[in-house]
Amino acid sequence: SHADQRNANNGNQFSIEPPNPSIAASNDYVLQGVNDAVQVYLPSGVPVLPAPVSSNQVYGLAPAIDRNTGVNGVYLTDMRVYFDQGMSRWFIVQRSQDNDVAGNPLITSHLYVAVSKTADPTGDYNIYVMETTNQGHIGCPCIADYPQPGSDQYGFHIAFNEFNSNTFAYVDAAILTLSKAALVNGAPAPTAYRFLLPYNTGYEFAIQPAATPPGAANFVANGGLEFFASTLSRSAFNGGVALWAMRNTSSMATSSPNPILSQIVISTLSYTFPDVANQRPGPLPYGWSLIPTGQLAFLDGGDCRVQSLSYASGRLYLTFPTAITDETGRFGVGGAYVVLSPTFRNGVLAGSVLNQGYLLLNGNHLLRPAIAVNAQGRGVIAATLVGSSRYPSAALIPFDTFSTPLALQVAGEGALPEDGFSGYPDGGGAGIARWGDYNTAVATSDGAIWMVAEYIGNYPRTEFANWNTYVMRKQP
Repeated sequence: SHADQRNANNGNQFSIEPPNPSIAASNDYVLQGVNDAVQVYLPSGVPVLPAPVSSNQVYGLAPAIDRNTGVNGVYLTDMRVYFDQGMSRWFIVQRSQDNDVAGNPLITSHLYVAVSKTADPTGDYNIYVMETTNQGHIGCPCIADYPQPGSDQYGFHIAFNEFNSNTFAYVDAAILTLSKAALVNGAPAPTAYRFLLPYNTGYEFAIQPAATPPGAANFVANGGLEFFASTLSRSAFNGGVALWAMRNTSSMATSSPNPILSQIVISTLSYTFPDVANQRPGPLPYGWSLIPTGQLAFLDGGDCRVQSLSYASGRLYLTFPTAITDETGRFGVGGAYVVLSPTFRNGVLAGSVLNQGYLLLNGNHLLRPAIAVNAQGRGVIAATLVGSSRYPSAALIPFDTFSTPLALQVAGEGALPEDGFSGYPDGGGAGIARWGDYNTAVATSDGAIWMVAEYIGNYPRTEFANWNTYVMRKQP
């Protein structure tokens, strides 16, 4: 919850909204991260750590803010956690724009990666830090916004967007690839390779690396290959998904890495920017304390960036948000799913659509749908369900490769409306509350799907925010 995050590290944290909930899971542990804290659970739901640990504690940094002195430390954001079954290692990834002790932003930026030394997520981690200012690049100094992890047989990949750290103007997309062998061995300076991708086709934004579920085979031909996907999420459009393939990832295990990146665009169903989502009216203790009194906020519908990408049995599974029109003719926020059949032969990348469709529920909104499948191609989509008669709730949708998903289950029923600072003018929200960039879903070796979604339950809150996250497990 927001209270857990805010009170971590003896309360030396900022109030942050949204949580950007992320989850990683093995058969033995579940690691959950929010902005800016982590907790480890047993599959039964029992927390392993005595209390949530702040991101700054994870990376061995001074607190985000010392509440006694007012001194600011590193401000971290965009939390992602990840478990690599082949490596038996846990990853915690965040980025920062640097600041001085008074909290004033500096032009420099960094990417932080924590890699567990063992299969125990509560144990020790090796900490890696990469400067991402890219000062000499046209359009920079930059920050590494929205880092997204994935992996194949040989490489651990982090895709991110470069924004100018002064103007926050978009510059380009980047993909950083690290040697998995070097990370497992705790190399002080792991072999790394970076692609910078100019914004030429419109698909060079929010590129999502693929994750291969346990029991499914990585693509090992062509020297090892990792897939990525992206949508046209920065402009108006009619459809299409960019399929990316990075081959020769096995070279990351050498002293002269030479991965090669290809891209094609595959025609898909149409999609367009979502509008905002409304929510059921209810108590607003923070909003009512403001002068003038705050009104019920809308929830940010986001854009159309890919939320998740799974690779299993030679197929790619992805979801992304889109505006929808439901069966009653009502406009709303929903999602889309696409199943691709990719090929890479004789140096040529190709792919076709096997299944696709829209995700919607009449009279409601579905926010940030995230899919994961197991090795058999059976999976679940996690999302936030909200509407004029429903508080923000955690929902899941069973999914099968060649079927149309028809059922929706509410796992965590919302109890209150969103009432956080980002939804009010004094928090910069102008009546639209932040709802995160993503929910998350992952598979474990027993074939189950673990998910986390943002929702609003009836739990202890702080003055400034009341968001919660709900962890779900389903065996397809």
